[in-house]
Amino acid sequence: MRDLAAEELEKAVELVGVAPQRGRECHRVGVGRRLEAAHLELELVSEPLDAAEHVDGVALVEATVEQVDVLPHTRVDASACVDELEREVRRSVPRPPTLLARDGVHALDDAFLGELRDRAHAPSLGPKADARFRTMADVKPFTALRYDEATAGPLETLVAPPYDVISPQERASYLARSPYNVVHLTLPDDEDDAARDLHDWRNGGVLRRDEDPVYWLLAQEYVGPDGIPRTRTGIVTGLRAEPYDHGVVLPHERTHAGPKEGRLRLLRAVDAQLEPIFLLYDGDELDVPSREPDLGSGGDRLWRTEDAPDFSSTQLLIADGHHRYETALAYAAEGGSPQLLAVLVPTRQAGLTIFATHRVAQGVNGVRGTPIAEPRDELPGPVLYRAGRYELLEGDGLDVEVVDRLAPQGVTYTPRRDEAVAIVDRGDAEAAFLLRPPGIDDVWAVARRGDVMPQKSTYFFPKLTSGLLILPLD
Repeated sequence: MRDLAAEELEKAVELVGVAPQRGRECHRVGVGRRLEAAHLELELVSEPLDAAEHVDGVALVEATVEQVDVLPHTRVDASACVDELEREVRRSVPRPPTLLARDGVHALDDAFLGELRDRAHAPSLGPKADARFRTMADVKPFTALRYDEATAGPLETLVAPPYDVISPQERASYLARSPYNVVHLTLPDDEDDAARDLHDWRNGGVLRRDEDPVYWLLAQEYVGPDGIPRTRTGIVTGLRAEPYDHGVVLPHERTHAGPKEGRLRLLRAVDAQLEPIFLLYDGDELDVPSREPDLGSGGDRLWRTEDAPDFSSTQLLIADGHHRYETALAYAAEGGSPQLLAVLVPTRQAGLTIFATHRVAQGVNGVRGTPIAEPRDELPGPVLYRAGRYELLEGDGLDVEVVDRLAPQGVTYTPRRDEAVAIVDRGDAEAAFLLRPPGIDDVWAVARRGDVMPQKSTYFFPKLTSGLLILPLD
C-alpha cells in the first residue's frame, strides 16, 4: 500500500461496515424470551453503513475487502491516494450479510414490536419498551354456571373454601352437608366422579347456566384473625391466562408440581373452572350497590354488573391460586381453553389485609437467636419459639425469606400465632417460627423484579368461596 505520512486528507472516505463473527450466518432472527416464539424471516440486504447514523455499530454488510491498512509516506500525492482507496472499496462486491440474533433490532416497526417478547432488547428500544412488550389483560364478562337453590337446596350447604385449605376431616364434613356440595367436584375421590357429577347436575337442573355474560361485583364481610371486622370488594370476571413472561399476570410465590398435576387431571375431566383465583390490581375500592344482592351466602354478597374497571394497561398480581393459574396455562398449552374464573381485587382499600403464616418445624438444624422476652402483638422481627423461650433471629430480607434460608425441616403452617406456640408446647414439634406479614408493597416489589417468595409467604384473609359461581369452558 502507499504511504500517506504527514499529508492532509481533503476528501471523505465512505465507510462500509463489516459484519462480525464470520462463519456464523443466521438468516433468521429469533424472537421471544429464550428464542421461544416464532421466527422472523429477514430479507438479505447489502448497503453501505454510515457509522455516524448507527451509533450501536450494528454491521449489516460484508465486503470482500475486509480491512484496508494505510501506511504513512511523504512522497506521494494525498488526493491521488484517496482516489485509489475509494476505487478499491467500490470494487468490493457485497455478499449476503451475516445476521445475528442481536442485529437489526432498531429497524423493527411497531406492528412487529407487538409480537416481540425478548426483553434483552428492551434497552435498545427506549425507556418505554418493556410496557410495549406486555400483552393487555384479557378480562371479559362470562355466563356463569350457578346452583338453583330450588333444586339443590340452600346455598350455605353447597359452598366451601378452596380445595387446598380443606383438611380430610373438613372434606368429610362438607361432603355430608349435601350430595351437591361443591367439594364433590373440587375434591372428588376420582376425577371421573367429578366429571359425572357435573354432567348430571347440569342435566338435572341442580346447576343452571345464565343466559347473558356479565361481571359480578363481590363484597366479602369478615372478621380477621385480629378480631377487626372489615369488607373487601372485588370484581368477578373471566380472565385469559397469559404466560408470566408476558408481564400481564405476575406470581409472587413458588409452586410445586404435585398439586398442579392433580388439578390438571381434574380440569381435563370437567372442562370447567370450578373455583376462582384471587388477583390484585392497583386501583380504588369498588362501590357497593345500594340494592339487594343478586346472590349471597354467609359474608359474601354478589351483584350482576355490566361495568368493570379498565384493565387494558394494568398488571395483575396473583394473591392466591398460583397452582390453579399455572394449571390453566398447562391446559391451554395442550389445546384446552385458557380461560380462568378470577376475582380482581383493588389494593387501595382498608378491607385488603395480609396476615402472617407462621411455620411449625420438626427440626431447626441447631438455629440460634438472641433471647428476648415474650413479644407483644407486634413482633420485633422473625422469632424462634421453643421450650418456652423466644429468640430473635437476624437476617436480611422479609421474615419469610430469613426463615427459608435456615432450611427448617418438617414444616407445617398456621395463620394463628397461639396455635403455633401450642403445638410446640404439646411436644408435637421442636419449634415454631413466628413471622410478621409482608406488606402489599413488599409483595409487588418481589413480583415486579421477577422473584418469588417461599411457599405460604402470604395469607390473604378471607379465602374466596368456592361454589358461588362456576365458569364452564364448553
